[in-house]
Parts: sequence; C-alpha cells; structure tokens
Amino acid sequence: MSSLVFQTRGEEVPRPVSIPVGAWPRRMSADFAAGYVGEASVDCFLSRVGKEYPRPRISEGRRRLWLRDDLDQAILPPELAHVRDVAEDL
Repeated sequence: MSSLVFQTRGEEVPRPVSIPVGAWPRRMSADFAAGYVGEASVDCFLSRVGKEYPRPRISEGRRRLWLRDDLDQAILPPELAHVRDVAEDL
C-alpha cells in the first residue's frame, strides 16, 4: 500500500492509495491523473492541462475524467511515440 501526498491551497493532504502495480483505472479524476503522471500536486497537474497534458475526455459539469491512454501518450518520450498510420482513420 502506498500513500500519495497532494498539495491543495498550500496544505499537504495525504491520500491513501491502494492500487496494485499496473492496475490504474482506465478513467481517472484529476487527483488520480496527477499521481499517475507524477505531478507533485493536483494544482500543478491542472495548470499543465491543455499544454503538456490532455484535456479531460469526459467533462460534464464538475465531473472531469482523463483516460489512461491519453495520459500515457502525453508522458511517453518522443522517441517511443507511436507513429500513426493515416490508413487507420479510413
């Protein structure tokens, strides 16, 4: 069992997380997404959304969820990025 620490409004808030290695959820809220990509806080993650990180795939009112695949593409080093075949879109 591990524990992530997030900083919100200047306060550190421990968030216990019991996610088995390799079993991150497919859709993640901002706090899980921040931990997944290795950001120090949710605020840091959100400040980079739309620049370094993708916008949430699901955005309904206050509910915002990021897909693990989208986050993986954002944090993947350029030399390992999948070359997209245009024929896949046809």
